[in-house]
Amino acid sequence: MDEIKDISNKYINRRSFLRAGAVGTLGLAVASVIGCGDDDSSSSTPAATTSAPQAAKATHLTFGKGSLGETMNPNLASRRSVEWAACYENVCTTYQGPDGPYLKPYLATSWEVDPKDSSWVFNLRDSEWSDGKKVTADDVGFTIQYAANPDNKSRLISRVNTFESYEVIDEKTVRFRTKKPDATWANRMSLAFIQPRHIYEDATKGPNEQAVRPVGSGPYLITNYVKDALIEGVESPSSWKGNVGIKSWKMNVIKEHTTRVAAFETGEVDWIDTVPLQEVERVTAMDGVQVQSSTPYGTAGYHISGWQSEGYPTNDVRVRRAYNLATDIDALGKEIYSGYFASAKGQPTVTDVLGHESNISDYGFDPDAARQLMKDAGMPNGFKQKYDTHSLNSEAVPMATAVAGFLDENIGVKSELATIDISTWRDGLYGRAPRTPIFANTWHSTSMFDAGFCFTWYLSDNAAKYYNNPEFDKNYAESLTVFDPAARAEVYKKNVKLLHDDVVGLFVVDTSRFMAWRPEVIPSYEIREDPQLILHETTLA
Repeated sequence: MDEIKDISNKYINRRSFLRAGAVGTLGLAVASVIGCGDDDSSSSTPAATTSAPQAAKATHLTFGKGSLGETMNPNLASRRSVEWAACYENVCTTYQGPDGPYLKPYLATSWEVDPKDSSWVFNLRDSEWSDGKKVTADDVGFTIQYAANPDNKSRLISRVNTFESYEVIDEKTVRFRTKKPDATWANRMSLAFIQPRHIYEDATKGPNEQAVRPVGSGPYLITNYVKDALIEGVESPSSWKGNVGIKSWKMNVIKEHTTRVAAFETGEVDWIDTVPLQEVERVTAMDGVQVQSSTPYGTAGYHISGWQSEGYPTNDVRVRRAYNLATDIDALGKEIYSGYFASAKGQPTVTDVLGHESNISDYGFDPDAARQLMKDAGMPNGFKQKYDTHSLNSEAVPMATAVAGFLDENIGVKSELATIDISTWRDGLYGRAPRTPIFANTWHSTSMFDAGFCFTWYLSDNAAKYYNNPEFDKNYAESLTVFDPAARAEVYKKNVKLLHDDVVGLFVVDTSRFMAWRPEVIPSYEIREDPQLILHETTLA
């Protein structure tokens, strides 16, 4: 116990982490895709306190985001961001109801599975692009076909990896055929923002123009876009959706954590995402403010390479297991994450996801067992390794520093820790460049989607090369053909056990985001995840 206490004191002191977060790093990320970027994660300067905010206009909302804003092209990330949901439409989208998640019709009014060939037929409503052209069934089919084509390098490719072809039945009806029956196809469709084929195929415009001056069919027109700085929108006169109160909006992209909180505190913005955990208590105490966390959206931790590169010590499963046994994830959750999030359960899916295996838990904290595994693997004295992390949130660098300390103290693995820029991190994430043996990652999984959506990363044919197991691939293929959710969950659990037994990662906490807003300005806001704010469904006071 004294040894564990010494380790905790040495490596998990929050103040020292905040001071030393950037020590020994190559550079800090200044942009963000999944979380919030931080120009200097070592900064601990508190947000300034000023006068009370002024009331917002009844039809205009200014809000702050700690991430996103780097493009309006939805093929460049597999997410559903606030600004994309404002500008574009999904065929359907996910909502959390009292009985669990459900799909709500958007551009599609209905859909069904054809029993003859298990194809999916979607019936579309009348909708119009912001340039006046009609949205057609061909636009819907083209969007998915474009994302599924590896030549286009769409980040959605793994989300639509069962796509085979589409058929336009008429202008408002489209049929999708998948490589094999796919029970999850409607959920996949909820991830794609429908794009105008005529813009993509216009040599003078194309996807690059769509990234900065988008043509959409959503409830708002983008009137001002400044990359990584701000986006502004006004209600679209041609959208069938309309809105319930917000006629115009401005999204300030504020990547630095304390600056974002300061903007909220001074009334520059009336809603912010990703309140830094060390600021949650203070922000909650502000007058007229509500703070609440979303449901867990993913598992924070580290991928441990065992399949992408030859010659890594982590290719040995005993070493990967030793990494886990040498790391006190409960201490990390308490000290780095301020006890707000539950420790991960030894798997890449959060507890509410269909397919999460409740009978599997974390690997435990047992330094003696970790050292024995290293000895059995022929590495009793450890080794040196490179270790890359991002700074997408205020906890990333402190957690990486702590994990490096545990590995050094308990199994002699000495890390050359580097905080890499977002582009370099993305290249490793998507397999375009080699990853270090231990590599920062967040496994995105929410109750809105099955475990199978997370599992696509681990298929043998995934370009990222996170895993290579024919049994896993076989189970995944089988799960797609099972239309009963309860039965499909049982198939997923087979793969959870494979990933757990092969120790594909160091899973730390099931993480969520804290949002803060002023109920006197946004009385109708309901906490949600991805997108965190649906502008056209939000009313103002």
